[in-house]
Amino acid sequence: MKTQLSKEKQALLVASDDVSYILEPLVDSLLANGLTAAQVTKAVVASAERVLRISLTDSGLPVSERTGVKLRTTTVGAEAKRVAAKLIDRLTVKDPARVPPVNKRHGLPAAVAAAA
Repeated sequence: MKTQLSKEKQALLVASDDVSYILEPLVDSLLANGLTAAQVTKAVVASAERVLRISLTDSGLPVSERTGVKLRTTTVGAEAKRVAAKLIDRLTVKDPARVPPVNKRHGLPAAVAAAA
């Protein structure tokens, strides 16, 4: 059984990928330099919201001058919180002993390389 995604859900998937692609190096760097997930969450959510707004606007979704992009299933703020939390969790090193040396990571962030 094949399901069709609505234009809004497709746009949200693409926008979420855009957030991860754009913010991953920044979040990885912040976490690698000793900041905790709690310390960076607020800034990452704000940045994620900006990237989402740009990406969703480019997708052709309805935009209001006063409220921005209009979504039926969620809000941009809620989606930004979800995407940011997922990104931070994915990039947080949970077991430092499993992180391979830099020359063995092949350009991957430490937490991603440790999970592989």
